[in-house]
Amino acid sequence: MPLHYVPPVQLPAVWPIVAPMLQKAIDLDPSVVTIEQVEYAVRTGRTFLLVWEEPDEGITGAVTLEFIDYPRERVAHVDLMGGKGIVRDHVFEEAKQWMRSMGATKAQCWAKGTLVQMYEKMGMENTHQVMRINL
Repeated sequence: MPLHYVPPVQLPAVWPIVAPMLQKAIDLDPSVVTIEQVEYAVRTGRTFLLVWEEPDEGITGAVTLEFIDYPRERVAHVDLMGGKGIVRDHVFEEAKQWMRSMGATKAQCWAKGTLVQMYEKMGMENTHQVMRINL
């Protein structure tokens, strides 16, 4: 199976490979999170790291996600996606299977700009607009 969950104890072995991939996603909106915060969240188990591995190339993509539990659903919230080969149907299907195995009933992500169209091509629909104010 080319999609792998990376447990926190294995993070040091893959972080030098996946950090630059995830940094490209962070660069789209650097005010949201830093790569150091992402590494801490994965290392402490708050955030999950999935990697996509090609047979002759090694790791070519990475995804971070967390689970949000509501009374009637468990949502897998995708935080970051980076690398080549992540946005493909068979990769997304494997990721959805993994999310289901973790008890998720829905998957979601936040997107703006051209990323909305990318996620729509993956079969996701725009269901909410997030309104925000700084406190």
